[in-house]
Amino acid sequence: MGEQSQEIRRLREDIATSKRQDFDADSNDGGPQAVTLLVGNSLLRDVRVDKTSSGNPIKIRRKSGATLADIEQMIDDAAKTETIDEIFIVGGTHETTSDVSAANIKENIAQLLRKAKTLTPTITVSRVLPSKRRANPDRRADVNMKMKEACNEVDVKFVDNDANFTFRNGAADDAAFQRDGLHLSESGVGRLLLNLSLPEQPPKHNKRQHQQQHRHVSNATNHDRLRMPEWHLTVSGQWSNVVLICRWASVPNAVRRTTSLPPADTLTKCCVVSAGDEDINKSITPVIRKWA
Repeated sequence: MGEQSQEIRRLREDIATSKRQDFDADSNDGGPQAVTLLVGNSLLRDVRVDKTSSGNPIKIRRKSGATLADIEQMIDDAAKTETIDEIFIVGGTHETTSDVSAANIKENIAQLLRKAKTLTPTITVSRVLPSKRRANPDRRADVNMKMKEACNEVDVKFVDNDANFTFRNGAADDAAFQRDGLHLSESGVGRLLLNLSLPEQPPKHNKRQHQQQHRHVSNATNHDRLRMPEWHLTVSGQWSNVVLICRWASVPNAVRRTTSLPPADTLTKCCVVSAGDEDINKSITPVIRKWA
């Protein structure tokens, strides 16, 4: 009985010590870790990045067809549960098709930004991206001008995306968008993240890709599985992630990262595991066959 009492006492002391350590850790860290908030419309639908380059967690809040008022509400909702260190806003697309006056749009974005600055001084606003489906360049230009004016007045960073999403004649680059002409392709998401100075999009994993990988490497050794390389292949001037299983005649197990395919005479086997969206696949496949 006495031994049981001593054991219970030791357990209670251990629990008390653990609680004190947890409290001290929270006190030293200043409470929960602050997050970076990426908020906006459905252009963020396929964004998967979850940490900044400094390791800060990224929380994504999005709503299809989000108005500036919707974005303001999403920021309010996030602030109820998160300590916000930085905010990135991707919006304004809805306003390019609405009948809201340019003056009101400026006031709406200014109001949103003033409220957001009570949470953090570090805010970045993305310029409204071009759209193949909702093509009204004059209206988009007006909305962007008013958004930029509001950002300047409230002292908030405004990022111009056009250089990476349009050609010199102002036409939208199809490669940045999905077939609907509105939502971003993998390439488009990468460009947006680059413009916002956020980390690269992590690799996309899905059931189909897993099945393809399993089928192509089923006869490979465990060593080959671990050393399967990821290559970046340039196709029609656009960058796309392409995963290949390759063996070289001279060095059978060698792998490396490169921006082009190796010389044909050194390649003994090469097969595509994944290659972006369907349109990119169509342009890549003939190139791969040429070298294989």
